[in-house]
Amino acid sequence: MRIIYLILMYLLLFFSCEQRATLPEIDISTSSDGIVELPDNVPAVFKKYFVKYTKVNAPNGKPIHILAQDGWTNNQIKHGRNVLEHILKDFPSSIYGNDKSHIANSMSNKKATMVFFNTEPDLEKAFSEGLGEATDLNMQDLRSNECPAVGSDDYINHITRDASYEEIWHLVHDYGIKPMLPTMIKNMRIANDDATKNGWRAWPEDEPNEHPNEYIGVLIDNYYDLWKIMPTLYEGVPIIDRMQQNKNSYKDKSHFGRYFANSREKMTYLDTLGYNIITEFFHPYLTFNAELPKYYSGIFSLRYDKDKVYTHKSQHLVNVTALGNNDVTLIGNEYDNHLTGNKGHNRFIGNGGNDTLNGSLGTDEAVFRGLASDYLIEKNGNAVIVKDKKQNRDGTDFLIDIEKGVFYTEIILF
Repeated sequence: MRIIYLILMYLLLFFSCEQRATLPEIDISTSSDGIVELPDNVPAVFKKYFVKYTKVNAPNGKPIHILAQDGWTNNQIKHGRNVLEHILKDFPSSIYGNDKSHIANSMSNKKATMVFFNTEPDLEKAFSEGLGEATDLNMQDLRSNECPAVGSDDYINHITRDASYEEIWHLVHDYGIKPMLPTMIKNMRIANDDATKNGWRAWPEDEPNEHPNEYIGVLIDNYYDLWKIMPTLYEGVPIIDRMQQNKNSYKDKSHFGRYFANSREKMTYLDTLGYNIITEFFHPYLTFNAELPKYYSGIFSLRYDKDKVYTHKSQHLVNVTALGNNDVTLIGNEYDNHLTGNKGHNRFIGNGGNDTLNGSLGTDEAVFRGLASDYLIEKNGNAVIVKDKKQNRDGTDFLIDIEKGVFYTEIILF
């Protein structure tokens, strides 16, 4: 009888799993930005809630899915995908992130999926109607009103709290880190418990097993200085309204006063165990190429500037591409930047590092901080190499489709 019972249970499980909807292979190569409309062969349960699709392919060739509702712009979707790719990018010589292929493979095998809802009510409606039970995907949500795209007005004015790093981390944690890196999980718990003694107030209060997961999400935000200056809105609601009883308690803190170090700098001495965990898995800079929206014009700086509120975030970028036709000035930082212009007349200020500056179309110029005689300038095919003879200033820059160099006292046509 027991054997028959087990066979029946197996068959029940098998057929119940077979009845759950899954996503077919979806080709995104037909789209210039890798984002497509959900095709007709997708089961109706997905088309009921989502309209757009993109993915990140794991090394095993299987996809990590991203589904988005109609309130998401393509720029926002790209930002979410960029964050996922960044978290999964190998970090050579690091303890936990040297080779992340097994993490990404685990996620794809478990059909890990980011679901981009418009708002929290849209999320609650979908799951109350049975979205979770109707599919075989393992899902993590993110809402459009908590994901400002790089270069958007929201980003430039630092209005909305960017939750993309934290929420996408949860997907990576649940279906990649947790099954594949038990030592990291153990050390996350140790660091979380130590931070609790120093004032970290974890959530959900009734789910202590989730505290290290939430804790690392908080650390990521502060490692990339997303709370160095407190955002204004959280999912469309003024953050200060969420802190009515703690209006004086959020100074130098993040996440509504729950965490005691609101910047990378403060983490280094206020939470050394947490800082060590982060630096053993995450790159010190953002590895993705950020694309500025087509409507963007004026200056975009990757160098910290106290007069530009967004630069406490953008200082961690390395690669930026301007889209559209407007004239844009791109200012680099001390990393080896890759800065790419658009169809307008672009101006590039590489600053430190060995930069690659690509003007694309238009009449473009590169600006250097010294006299022309301070540099070695040579042609290399269609490119120009400008090498600063002074140490620790402009480095060696590789210029493509840039028509002139602007030096301290003169302009040189290339």
